[in-house]
Amino acid sequence: MRKSRLRDAEALSPFMIGMLALSLAILFVPLVIIILLSFNTSPYGTFPFQGTLKWYAALFTDSGLLGPTWLSVELSFLVAVSAAVFGTMAAVWLDRRASKIAGTMFRAALLSAITVPWLILGLAMLLVMNAIGLGRSLFAIYLGLLATVLPYVVFIVSARLNALDRDLDFAARSLGASPIVSFLRVSAPLILPSILSGTLIAFMVSFNNFLIQYFLAPFGVQTLPLKIYTLIRVGYLPDLNALATLIVGITCLLIAILHRLGLRNAGLPGGAAL
Repeated sequence: MRKSRLRDAEALSPFMIGMLALSLAILFVPLVIIILLSFNTSPYGTFPFQGTLKWYAALFTDSGLLGPTWLSVELSFLVAVSAAVFGTMAAVWLDRRASKIAGTMFRAALLSAITVPWLILGLAMLLVMNAIGLGRSLFAIYLGLLATVLPYVVFIVSARLNALDRDLDFAARSLGASPIVSFLRVSAPLILPSILSGTLIAFMVSFNNFLIQYFLAPFGVQTLPLKIYTLIRVGYLPDLNALATLIVGITCLLIAILHRLGLRNAGLPGGAAL
């Protein structure tokens, strides 16, 4: 029986390799094409290829993308920092103070924010914002994005808190430290890599979340996803290739940082030099 299973696995391996190669091609070939076209002289994305950096220079001159980009960065940074603060507080409450019923209900609410499609969440948030008088506004976008990314921080920090040795906290308390001092001096340094990881994920998710911003943005205010959506409805713009290349590069850098933080959080050698 075991040999039969091994033969089946070997027979399927070429198919699995082919599917993996196809999936990677579908995922990365468009990115490679966008990166190549961002250095192409042609404003229509056609060949032959001739190298240039003028589309990158145009981003910082007259493309109209710089303002929405900075607005998205500032808004996403504010959302990420808020998610780190409130998410860590919620994770500590779940780990140390919440009753079993309250903890289960709170986790279910957080899971619903992750599993429900953003299209439905955006529409529901618009109805709620109109009902409470906020309507479409920057503050509404902030609240909507915060509600969207908060579960990521809570679950990441909670996982690290569950893995901590409780004896360390008990030892600090037995030596006279208050609960706040014990957390700040003992637990906080140990969960800091998880907090930073959750913050980076919150920043990336809020920065790229088009649907929430689309439903809640006021008239005349355009974040970067909304600006890109407006531009591609008009036609092809080579500036977008350069901007997309920069975003891909920054995203890869953030992923590398997340990977290093994850290794450090796990105590592995690759995360020693952050």
